Amino acid sequence: MEKGYYHISSRGLERNDIFKSREDFIAGMNDVAITLLGFDLRILCFCLMSNHFHFVLYGTLGDCRRFSEEYKRKCAIRMWRHNGDVKGMKDVDIRINRITSNEYMENVIAYVLRNPLAAGITIMPLHYSWSSAAVYFCGDKIPAGKVLNDMSARKRWRLLESRQNLPDHYVVNDEGMILPLCYVDREMVEKIFRHPSRLMMALARKIETDVEILFGAAESVSMTDQEILTELPSLLQKEFGKESLAQLSMEQRVMLCLMLNRNFKAGIKQIARLTHLSPELISAIV
Repeated sequence: MEKGYYHISSRGLERNDIFKSREDFIAGMNDVAITLLGFDLRILCFCLMSNHFHFVLYGTLGDCRRFSEEYKRKCAIRMWRHNGDVKGMKDVDIRINRITSNEYMENVIAYVLRNPLAAGITIMPLHYSWSSAAVYFCGDKIPAGKVLNDMSARKRWRLLESRQNLPDHYVVNDEGMILPLCYVDREMVEKIFRHPSRLMMALARKIETDVEILFGAAESVSMTDQEILTELPSLLQKEFGKESLAQLSMEQRVMLCLMLNRNFKAGIKQIARLTHLSPELISAIV
């Protein structure tokens, strides 16, 4: 599949928060670094807000979708463990928009990093702790913290609560947070803006309305039949423990229709082609 630039955004929860405490935000930041290691992706920027999140990624559409769903799953597990929230992220839609021009890219990066300002948090974006805003144009400054290579496996587990094999050069601060400088592709963003003054100017402009109009005008990227068929075996195994569609019960096929609609934005006709069910039945389901 061809690689490209994509903006991933989650619909904000209306009656709950994904991140309720500082500890939740730290865990959410670490989940970004840990989830990213499982995919052939570059992360240009991101921002975690209390009830939603944004990422700008470079990679294939399939990897971007899998990354966003895996990150969403990690958030849901944490919400259940910490707050007993069984519904969690179940009904949260993930939107993926392809970034098609340099101007669009600059505006989207600024839009993502300006999220705290737009939410009324009176703090400069580069001082907001839960985004990548502070990593750009910082030269060869070595961040303060502890290098994972200097820690025992037991200490890593206590800090990060993950058995994922992380690169030894990653730096963790005193609160146990992996610093974004370790995994954000800051060089790519610096090439886009070319000079710190251009990034600062972009962050100073109130561009939310313009970017949101572009979001509304642009269609969320949908996957082709072949792209979904490539993902289908792992989905069937993960969700149902089955190897093929033929092994699914009717109830499981109904659940699959909902998953295809929610996870891949597949429409009624596309789901009908993939599942061999009638469009009338699928229409009643989704």
